[in-house]
Amino acid sequence: MSTQHLEEPPFDVSFDLDGRRVVYLDCRNALICSHEIFAAMVGVTADTVKSWMQTGTVPSVKMGRPRLVNLAQVRADLSRGKTIFVQGDYSDE
Repeated sequence: MSTQHLEEPPFDVSFDLDGRRVVYLDCRNALICSHEIFAAMVGVTADTVKSWMQTGTVPSVKMGRPRLVNLAQVRADLSRGKTIFVQGDYSDE
């Protein structure tokens, strides 16, 4: 998988072992991503994804300071047949 180090958001997807932001140029295997990247992937605004994360519509994890979309959970739910994500689905996380 190709990676690239960037110094400025919103292009971060993950972090390397030294704590630097890393962009996965192929996000199909990333476990987490920023709300900006997820927004670009699904074709909505970054503010929409932030709202989805706050209302528990999409799974997210807090890693340090940022809250990130949990792509691994989204993939797992999709593979189990989930087709609709609604407010509160992930409110217990």
